[in-house]
Amino acid sequence: MLLYFLLPVVAALQIPLSPYSHTQDYEFDALIHLPGISPYFDAIGSGLAHKAPLGCKVTAASYLMRHAASELLDPKENVDQALICDLFSTISFAHSPLVYANDHDYETFMEPFLVKLNSTFATASRRRLGWTGPLAFFETWETPIDDPDNQLEKITPSGVKDSKKVGKHLLDRYPELVPTTKRIYADKKSRTQDTAAAFVKVFPQKVEVVEINTTASFHSQIPHKSCKAFSKEPGDRELDIFLETYTAPILTRILKYSPVPLVSTDIMGMQQMCGYESAITGKKSKICDIFTDDEWMAYEYAWDLKYSYMVGHGNPLSPYLGFPWLNTTAHLMSKFHAPQHSQKNPEVPGDDGQRFFLSFTHREVPPFIATALGLFNSSNSFAEEFPTDRINWSRSWRMAELIPFLGHVGVELLTCNVEDEDRQFIRVIANTSPRPIPACQDGPGATCSFDRFNDLVGAGMREYGDFDGVCKNGVDKEEREL
Repeated sequence: MLLYFLLPVVAALQIPLSPYSHTQDYEFDALIHLPGISPYFDAIGSGLAHKAPLGCKVTAASYLMRHAASELLDPKENVDQALICDLFSTISFAHSPLVYANDHDYETFMEPFLVKLNSTFATASRRRLGWTGPLAFFETWETPIDDPDNQLEKITPSGVKDSKKVGKHLLDRYPELVPTTKRIYADKKSRTQDTAAAFVKVFPQKVEVVEINTTASFHSQIPHKSCKAFSKEPGDRELDIFLETYTAPILTRILKYSPVPLVSTDIMGMQQMCGYESAITGKKSKICDIFTDDEWMAYEYAWDLKYSYMVGHGNPLSPYLGFPWLNTTAHLMSKFHAPQHSQKNPEVPGDDGQRFFLSFTHREVPPFIATALGLFNSSNSFAEEFPTDRINWSRSWRMAELIPFLGHVGVELLTCNVEDEDRQFIRVIANTSPRPIPACQDGPGATCSFDRFNDLVGAGMREYGDFDGVCKNGVDKEEREL
C-alpha cells in the first residue's frame, strides 16, 4: 500500500524542470535564409557566448563589413606610414545596408518577372487581372522598386535605421572601445558614405568618415577589385542547373494561379523580391508566403552553391584574396600586443589611442576571409558538398549567416588572465557570433592564442601571398585567358 502512494511522487520527480519542446512556438522565417539579401540578423553560430570568455576582456577589435573600403597608398609616404594608414581601415561592413537592389539581381531575375506581372493590368484600371489563389495579392501589389534608374544600388530608409541599430549594438558590445574611434573608412559611393554616416551617429563622439581614394587600391580592402583574374561567373552554370531542378515542382504548383506563363527565373525573381521588399519596407513581403519552407531552403542552397564557387572554397583564388586582410589585421593587433605595453614602453609608436577600427566593403569580401580561416568550410570534398541535383542539408557553407545586409567579420584581441598571468588571444566574430578557427582553438572559449594566430596567418601568407602573381595583375586580358 505504501508503494502505491509513493508512485505519484516518484513519477513527479522524473518530470523535467521545464517540460517543453525545444521547438515550442517555432516558426520558419524565410528572411534568415536569403544569402546576400537577408535583412541583418545576429547569427547563432557555434553557440558560444557573445560576451568575452570568463577572465577575458576585449582590448581591441577590427571589423570588416559589407560595403567598399580600399586602402590606398600614397607613393610619397614610406611603407610604415602606409601600413599604419591601412591598419586604421581594417574593419569593414559588407554592403551598404539594404540597398533597393543590385543591378544584376534586378535585371536578371526581378525585372523580367515584373514585366510579365505588369502586362496583366486591365486597360481602365490599376488592377491586374487573372491572379488567383496564393498569387491573388498581385492584383493590387505595388513594387517598392518603382524608379529603378534612380533607386538601384541606393541605400533605403530602413537601411539607414538598421545602420544605426547595428552601430548601437557594437557600441553596447564594446562600450570602452567604440568611444576611442576617431575615423572610419568608406569609398566614394553615396550608399557607402550614407551607411557610414548613419552608423556613427549613435557613437558618443565625433567620428571622421574618410573617403577612400580608389585610384590605387590596397588588397586587404577590396581584393576582388584589385585582382584581374577574379570573375563573378564561377558557379553560374551550377546555379542554373539547380535552379531548373528546384523550381520545376514550384512551377507545377503555382502556374494554375498565374495568367501568364512563368519560368524558373521568374521563381527566382519572386523569391529575391521577397528579400528586397522586406529590406526596403522593414516589413515581411507578402511574396515570402507564396513559397513553402523547403522551397526557401532550396533557394538558400542555390545561392550557397553559387557563392561557394565564386567567393568560397570552391574558388582557388579565395584564400589569396582573404589572407591580405588577415595579415593586415595581425599587424594591427601586434601594435597592441601586451609585450609592447610595459612600464618601460607604455606607448605604442604611432598609437593615437584608437582601439576600434571600422570600414565598409563589398559582400564578396567576408567570404574570402571566412574561406582563408576555414570558418564555413566542410570536411567533405567539394564535389560531395554541392551536388546540383539535390540539397546537401548537412553542408557547413551557409552564407545567410555571413553576408546579410550589414553582414560582418570581426577580429577581437582579448587579454585573459590564465593561471595568474595576462595573455593575449584572438577571437573571430561573424554577425556578432564567435566562430572558432578550426586550426587554432587553444584559448578560453575556443579562442586562438595570439602567437599561434600570427603563425597561422604567416603560414597562409607564405602559401597564398603571391596576390599579384595568381591574379595575373599586369598581364593583359588575352594572356590571362590562355
